[in-house]
Amino acid sequence: MKTSHPLHNIAQKFRLAKILLLAAIVTTTFPTLATPPIAPKPNLKIRWKPPTPPSSLGIPGNRAQGGGTRGCQPYRGIAALVPMSPQQIAWGQTISDQPTVWLNTPQGLAPDLLMEMTVREQNGKLVAKQSYTTKRKISSGAIGITFPPTAALQIDRTYHWAVAFYCDTDERVDRPFLVQGQIQRIATPTALTTAKSSLESIQILAANGIWYDALTQIGNRFRQTKDRDLAIAWSQLLKSAGINGSDRIRDCCQFDSATTQDSTLPK
Repeated sequence: MKTSHPLHNIAQKFRLAKILLLAAIVTTTFPTLATPPIAPKPNLKIRWKPPTPPSSLGIPGNRAQGGGTRGCQPYRGIAALVPMSPQQIAWGQTISDQPTVWLNTPQGLAPDLLMEMTVREQNGKLVAKQSYTTKRKISSGAIGITFPPTAALQIDRTYHWAVAFYCDTDERVDRPFLVQGQIQRIATPTALTTAKSSLESIQILAANGIWYDALTQIGNRFRQTKDRDLAIAWSQLLKSAGINGSDRIRDCCQFDSATTQDSTLPK
């Protein structure tokens, strides 16, 4: 049996020691080679703080009011995605002169469906009226309908809005299916100027009780980006206000040529 020479063993141990020493030097000298930690996701808590409604808030009512004929049956589940005030009125605040109302449409909408939005002052005076149509079938989900361009809501004033669904357009029924609510425009809070991201802006709006704009910012941005964080924010905001609504946000609807008070729809 062949025996290793003592000098050969010493040389092997010396080479091993050099390798270990070199490895230690590389690890100490180049720590940036390690994988950097993953940044945690930002806090997405979206909580709506209910504001105090004005004492002059109108007559109590539901988010939706039925009417019309049997042809409107598929749309009787439509409701406004607006919180209920202590007076049981679908009411919220906005900082926009032309805000957007969001509706939950469980059964979707048929193509060429005729709708009309009216905006009135608290004394009943008509501010604006606008007709809309769906140019295609809209699947079940949430839709946003923007106030007519001539609405121009004034700060510190409360308005009544209504969206009418004309199911039988040939007959022009006198009582369409109606969804309605109230809205108060307020001044923009100074805290909003400190927002560093769209999600932080939404958080500030919700924390200041500005419902219509918080929901609209989420809805519009989600339709553009399909960002999962925005979908979470949408669900959190609805849940914080005790509203059951779809998280499927749909595109709707197109203005008709007839605008504001000279609309040809029934008065």
